[in-house]
Amino acid sequence: MRAVILDTGPVVGLLSEDDEHHAASVAAIKASGRRGRKLCTIWEVIGEAYTLFRMRYAPARSAEPALVVLRWARESGIELLHTDEADHQRAAGILERYSQLRLSYVDALLLAAAERNRVEELITVDMRHFSTVRLGHRMTVTRV
Repeated sequence: MRAVILDTGPVVGLLSEDDEHHAASVAAIKASGRRGRKLCTIWEVIGEAYTLFRMRYAPARSAEPALVVLRWARESGIELLHTDEADHQRAAGILERYSQLRLSYVDALLLAAAERNRVEELITVDMRHFSTVRLGHRMTVTRV
């Protein structure tokens, strides 16, 4: 699939000008787009990004900054890949095989979805984790 899949860090970086990864996230996404890659992620990443915005950026009584993530997911044109039972099984296998890494469940699920869809590139802030995992196809990992 001629696509780039976003991890949570670059989603947060893209949507928050205050995030330390903002400029690098925007630059990496634009560069991938120039290579003809479609932007995608999974709903679980959107959920993590929502939670990060809600806990870090939103005033105690306002969810508005976090709701920006959900609006972006619905309105930006990003393709939201659905995960299925096979992806969850593959994620569990990745976590077992690479138990020495500090992969989250969402990280492993993102890798499983990327593998199933044969995504060409993954953009992340966690290069060390993602570049170690071997998938069934070759995928470029870009760190921002």
